[in-house]
Amino acid sequence: MRKHRDHGIPAAVPSSSRSADDADALADLQRQLDQCRAQLAERDEALRLALSACAESEERFRAMADAAPLMLWMTEADGQCAFINKAWQQFTGRTLDEERDDGWTVSVHPDDLARCTSAHDRAFAAREPFWVEYRLRRRDGVYRWLLDTAGPRYDSRGAFLGYIGYCVDITARRQAEDALTQRERYQRALLDNFPFLVWLKDTRGCFLAVNATLAQAFGYTDTDALVGKTDFDITATALAEGYRAGDIEVLTSRRQLNIEEHIVYQGVQRWFETYKAPVFDEHGGLLGTVGFSRDITHRKDAEAALLRLKNTLEEQVAARTAEAEARARALAESERFSRTIVDALPSALCVLDGSGRIVAVNQRWRDFAATNGGHPPDMGEGASYLAICEAATQISAADAAEVGNAIRAILAGERQRFGLEYEIHSPVRQRWFAVSISLFPGDGQIRLLVKHDDITERKLLLEEQRDNAARLKRLAAHLESVREEQNTKIAREVHDELGGTLTMLKLGLATTADAPSTPPVLQQHFRNMLGQVDSALQTVKRISASLRPAMLDTLGLIATIDWYTRQFSSMTGIDVDLQMPEYVRLSAAANTAVFRIIQEGLTNVAKHANATRVSLTLRKQRDELVVRLIDDGSGLSEGSLRKHDSYGIIGMHERAQHLGGRLRLNTAPDAGTQLILRIPLDSDAPPSTGGSATW
Repeated sequence: MRKHRDHGIPAAVPSSSRSADDADALADLQRQLDQCRAQLAERDEALRLALSACAESEERFRAMADAAPLMLWMTEADGQCAFINKAWQQFTGRTLDEERDDGWTVSVHPDDLARCTSAHDRAFAAREPFWVEYRLRRRDGVYRWLLDTAGPRYDSRGAFLGYIGYCVDITARRQAEDALTQRERYQRALLDNFPFLVWLKDTRGCFLAVNATLAQAFGYTDTDALVGKTDFDITATALAEGYRAGDIEVLTSRRQLNIEEHIVYQGVQRWFETYKAPVFDEHGGLLGTVGFSRDITHRKDAEAALLRLKNTLEEQVAARTAEAEARARALAESERFSRTIVDALPSALCVLDGSGRIVAVNQRWRDFAATNGGHPPDMGEGASYLAICEAATQISAADAAEVGNAIRAILAGERQRFGLEYEIHSPVRQRWFAVSISLFPGDGQIRLLVKHDDITERKLLLEEQRDNAARLKRLAAHLESVREEQNTKIAREVHDELGGTLTMLKLGLATTADAPSTPPVLQQHFRNMLGQVDSALQTVKRISASLRPAMLDTLGLIATIDWYTRQFSSMTGIDVDLQMPEYVRLSAAANTAVFRIIQEGLTNVAKHANATRVSLTLRKQRDELVVRLIDDGSGLSEGSLRKHDSYGIIGMHERAQHLGGRLRLNTAPDAGTQLILRIPLDSDAPPSTGGSATW
């Protein structure tokens, strides 16, 4: 190409060449445009088909989700609710629009909302599957327990799209679990309220469970702390070896074992009764041993006291326990353990709810109902114990009315416990029982424990003990009468025989001493001997009077007391302020007993009281003679009055009781002592009057 020199511009291009180039470029652009249109049409068709398939797939998903019996839900990637199926809508009564975003949370129970949303948030943040249990309000306003299970969902490229989940109604399961937990708590409360040591061991001797009493006995505050331990871990080796030998015997013989042991318990020698029995599974295989031990020291002491009184009573074994069968296949292991222990106890037990209805009984209770003429189903679980008491009241069982009133008082919070002993006529024989009612401790529903114990054997032993005591009292009264008769005889013989002999001796000595032929020297010796004879005569009189004052039989009680108090004041230097009526009407035995009691009381004053003055008053009051003996001495302690070797005090009480009277001693350190005797007056006895006594 060239340019014009004089104008400085290029030379012009021919027009035919430029038109050809533009036509080629335009054709090329047209071809590219047609290709783009064809590709766009293909893509539109593919998109249409994909949208149609997606709509069809979504329709199938919705149909399947609505037909499912489960409550299905789905969220977007931001965690907000995007879909719920028809089952969810029918359950809650709410539409999808109402449940979108966080709208579904309004139906969650307020107590479960925080826990539920927290579980969702943690799972969403970690992109992990999760499950949570919570209560959701049904369309009728009732909350139902749901198990909500969900997992993350992703697209084909692995992008997180949100969560999909389903809910299952588990209300029935939760109610069953709550009922089982409640029953376990009741049974644990039963065991922990027993005063016995209760345990369950496996075949190796390891503790599987214990009650609170056993744990506390060995210094543990938590019963679970003993689980897995053996007797060798908690007690001395010698005792542990004996306990293990008993377990092995039970496991080997497959029979129960009853033993009584005299061991050191909490630093004191105590008697214990121990019961052990094997525990089997439903196929008869050995699971271990169950046992309980109770302190029977008081019973042993009572048996020993009866042996000392009778000297022929043989030792009695008072433990009668029933075999218990553990067949609770549908219950958990803890319930089976508790039922085995409760059924093995020798007491008849039942548990009442807040309305007085029976919610649990043991095997001994069923046996108790059958033995006493009752119908066990009518006295078992579900029956009203208050109705049972009312029915018993209608057949003249007054004690049943008292038990029913006590139960109502405990349920009303007016008292905590109740106890009563009652007599029952069973079809077989007459028996006695003791019933005790106590309130379960702690919070929760009101529960009462009712326990019946057969105390027939104890009652029979007590009656026999009372009969023996009455025979001993009659024997003591007879011995006292014989002793008084013997004292009277001895006093009479001493006074008549020895006194008469001394009197004759005195007369002989006096005659010899006054004879003119007796030398003066011998006369002085005879006079000295006469003085000794006079002294001997006075001694004879004093001994005879101490054995049995003759004036008690001749002049009566009033004169004898007057003479004795003067003799007492003369010998001890203690002033006696005496106030008596002119006469009292008592039998001879009563005269002797009253005099001996006053004599013993004044003797105790002289020996122990350090008194300077005594007041003695006899007064007739209605049909009684009241004797008061009061000193101003140092007094006695309460322990001195209860000493087993205070035979003087014991003798005074026995004399008073033998006469149908009563004697009371009031004393305190540095406050003197007061003796009060009350005996009935005998209108048929001759009056005991006063008089002057001479010797």
